[in-house]
Amino acid sequence: MRLFAWEMGSVAVLALVACSHGHGSEPVAASPEPAATTINQAMLNVFQPAFQDYGDTAFWAYDEDGNLDAEQLTDDQWALMQAGAEALRESAQEFAGYNAFIVAEAGAELGFEGQGFVPPEEVQAYVDANPEGFATMMAYFAAEAEIAANAAAERDVETLVAQSDVLYNACKACHMSFWYPGQR
Repeated sequence: MRLFAWEMGSVAVLALVACSHGHGSEPVAASPEPAATTINQAMLNVFQPAFQDYGDTAFWAYDEDGNLDAEQLTDDQWALMQAGAEALRESAQEFAGYNAFIVAEAGAELGFEGQGFVPPEEVQAYVDANPEGFATMMAYFAAEAEIAANAAAERDVETLVAQSDVLYNACKACHMSFWYPGQR
């Protein structure tokens, strides 16, 4: 079931990005200047640790029989997940406000999930080919992170865990669209 949810989430996000290709509509992003933070910096310093705070902690919401139980989580864990989701939302919202992006600083090596490195110029070309799609994906991610933050604030364990999957799928879809298209 989890694999099916991943596949459906990825299809929805990829369709969202595909629909943003070259239709002559107004750009999603407002600023013609590149975002001040590189995508790589945001991934390493915000997205990765904040998602771990949210997604990894959400797994503690299951009891020993595999049932969801909000009582399994401590006040500190709820606060950590809320802060993680809020950091994800804020960073994604910032990127959604641009239509030009810098993938990485000169000389950076971009990791490919333990399988070596992807040349930054290659990723930059993918992002440059569809900056509106990247901004749209970031807007989508920000909206989903808002739902995640609200779930943590309200201690809604079912939505909390569901949003962990949604955010993971959004990350994966963005990676497949911009970081290493055509690869798994």
